[in-house]
Amino acid sequence: MAIARRACTNIAAICLFLCYSALVSCEVTTGEATGKFNVSAANAHANAINRGILDPTAKVFNVLQFGAKPGDKEDRHNIDSNHMAFVKAFEAACHHEGKARLVIPRGTFVIGPVTFMGPCSNTPLIVQIQGTIKALTDISEFPGQGEEWVNFQNINGLVVTGGGTFDGQGASCWKYRFTKDDNNAPSQRLPANIQFVEVSNAIVRGITSVNSKGFHYFITGCKNIRLYHLNITAPDESPNTDGIHISQSDVVKIAKSYIGTGDDCVGMIRGSSNVSVKKVTCGPGHGISVGSLGKYDNETDVKGIIVKDCTLVGTQNGLRIKTYEGKSASRASSMIFQDIVMKNVKHPIIIDQFYGGKDKKMVALGMSSSVACLSFLYITSVLSASWQPTPAPKPNSPVSSPNPEANSPDPSPATADSPETQLPPTAEGLFDVTDYGAEPDGETETSSAFLEAWNAACSHNGDSTFYIPEGTFLLGPVSITGPCHNNQPPKIVIKGTLMAPPNLSAFPDTNWIVFQDLHGINISGGNGEVPNIDAQGEVEAWKRNSCSTSEKCNKLITSLRFNNVSHGTISNIAVSDSKGFHVAFLDCDNINVYNVSISSPGDSPNTDGIHVGMSTNINITSSNIGAGDDCISIGPGSSNISVADVKCGPGHGISIGSLGKYTDEEDVVGINVRNCTITGTQNGVRVKTWPGAPASRASNLMFTDIVMINVSNPIIIDQEYCPSNSCKSTSEPSLVKLSNIHFKNISGTYNTESGVTLICSSGVPCDNIHLIDINLNPTEPETPREGRFNVKGVVNGLEILNSSF
Repeated sequence: MAIARRACTNIAAICLFLCYSALVSCEVTTGEATGKFNVSAANAHANAINRGILDPTAKVFNVLQFGAKPGDKEDRHNIDSNHMAFVKAFEAACHHEGKARLVIPRGTFVIGPVTFMGPCSNTPLIVQIQGTIKALTDISEFPGQGEEWVNFQNINGLVVTGGGTFDGQGASCWKYRFTKDDNNAPSQRLPANIQFVEVSNAIVRGITSVNSKGFHYFITGCKNIRLYHLNITAPDESPNTDGIHISQSDVVKIAKSYIGTGDDCVGMIRGSSNVSVKKVTCGPGHGISVGSLGKYDNETDVKGIIVKDCTLVGTQNGLRIKTYEGKSASRASSMIFQDIVMKNVKHPIIIDQFYGGKDKKMVALGMSSSVACLSFLYITSVLSASWQPTPAPKPNSPVSSPNPEANSPDPSPATADSPETQLPPTAEGLFDVTDYGAEPDGETETSSAFLEAWNAACSHNGDSTFYIPEGTFLLGPVSITGPCHNNQPPKIVIKGTLMAPPNLSAFPDTNWIVFQDLHGINISGGNGEVPNIDAQGEVEAWKRNSCSTSEKCNKLITSLRFNNVSHGTISNIAVSDSKGFHVAFLDCDNINVYNVSISSPGDSPNTDGIHVGMSTNINITSSNIGAGDDCISIGPGSSNISVADVKCGPGHGISIGSLGKYTDEEDVVGINVRNCTITGTQNGVRVKTWPGAPASRASNLMFTDIVMINVSNPIIIDQEYCPSNSCKSTSEPSLVKLSNIHFKNISGTYNTESGVTLICSSGVPCDNIHLIDINLNPTEPETPREGRFNVKGVVNGLEILNSSF
């Protein structure tokens, strides 16, 4: 079908669900390797090494100490020395009992084929490549088919990182890739730069591969291998130089990389399963391909392929599935290609089941290699005769090699004690937790990655953003601490869902996420859907909470705690199902909270929505709070606290207190609660102090313009507050002095006997209590009116004006 050339062709929401009746479901899974390998921690460690932050407890095995000779000449003595040194250093690191790091320092090392063979004693083994490793140009040094250049084999737990470069020097050998026949039929496959064979639980990060003789990365027989921030380049005419070639491997994740070669940027052949390719820029090359398939007998199936958020530039093909004609039967199924941008691509979407034939056709399905359950979603193609491909990114761009010296002249000769200097961050100003190893799968623990990303953002010289993208992140307890560079913390943007470990045993203390010692913090969910911070309190914590029956109860875990934080804004986030308090501000000043949603069931124990203590100038506005305890509780030492336009319920209402539980509590002064709606709560607005409490004060408290809907105890002062019968003595009066308390323009309905309850201390009277324009009606009209106002203790200066309750 001919299509007229247009400046912009949008192929949007095209769903080619080619699912045959024999296929039961179309589900893409993301399998995980089992074992003790911590992906998040290993990836964070890899990123830290790229930035020059090294583990001082790891033993270093530097190839120079084993006789490696830096230099870019193909000197036979140096080549042999390098081979022996690389192998010996690897074996020493591999079999070291304890943390180990193999170091290939700055400089150039020429070497022939080398194999790093496991298994190893430590997990993961760190391979830090800082310099440039160059391959021999003589193809005769590579004896035959299947002989690759640098091989990692039979290793469980491996991290390859450091910002270094593998230079295959392929230009001298590419001519041998073809025969002299007119059809350029291949004569032999040339060696790959890097091969992983039977490697499991591995991370490759921040490595550059240039001018490979054959494939740049060849991954075969592997399980759970992840490749991030790679820079892979070769000329577009270089033959068979696939960027990443995957075969017989499960759980391979490729992300945030630049790949431009003479063949497929990513190729996935027989036996590839659960492969994801995300945020990759591809071009030049032949695009991103599934196949070729069906070339050999008894090929295993391909399934579970996701290609998403990628850009293809100037490639011969865009997204391609290719199978040979007339070969043995196999299947390729459950493949999704989504959110792809193509620029000047020759064949944007292609299924070719006559691949390798002289007369190729674009056909439907039904060849011996069947393709099933396939989706193309939101593909955009830009065609322009004047458009030119974007050049490869510069070294400091987000998808390039983190090594700024990869294409520069060699530095001074390396020595065994060369300093390991810090490398620049991978993205200027933006610190994405997934760049530091956080997996948004809801299963991989990510606290190490979050802390690595925060430390990098906090120390950044300039404006920075700590970024949590879409996805679900399983996050253990973390402390986000300052002060930061120039006392200016990063902006925190949360797009995804944070999920706490469900079990209390994962928490060494009483907090989940702590923000501490920060000035000028800004936390936002951004625009769009509000992200959720889910503490999973319902799984275990609420069942084990005995605080309703005992003063000595299990620890309560606060979801978000702010300690010594000032001049901050928290907006557009949701916090749910906390194990204890949802949000707590302690020793904070000048904080604005708005458009926040807090939710947990009404019977979830001690799950206060927002607790404020020892803080000043806290403003909470335009938020919805429903919990199993106080929607908002304002504790000792709080002053100038404003609560406005808040919807509360379920819960225990909006409370000042409890006060007087501990000695030497500071006063509460200047609380203003206004324009709020309280629905279905146990209390409405409340002031509560403990009996027998030591002396302190609470004064200038304002509750105005409040609507109550089916609330128990809509207005209550309780100076005999004693939950769980935990008071030492109920006969001793509270010594907390309450004064200047205003209840004004409060209306609605209540479902208890008393609309207003004032239980004041008999030791220090309540002073100046004002009830003005109160209009509260019981939901049971037959309730005796004389029981609707309950007063106990001593009240001096009680004023009731224009009120009915």
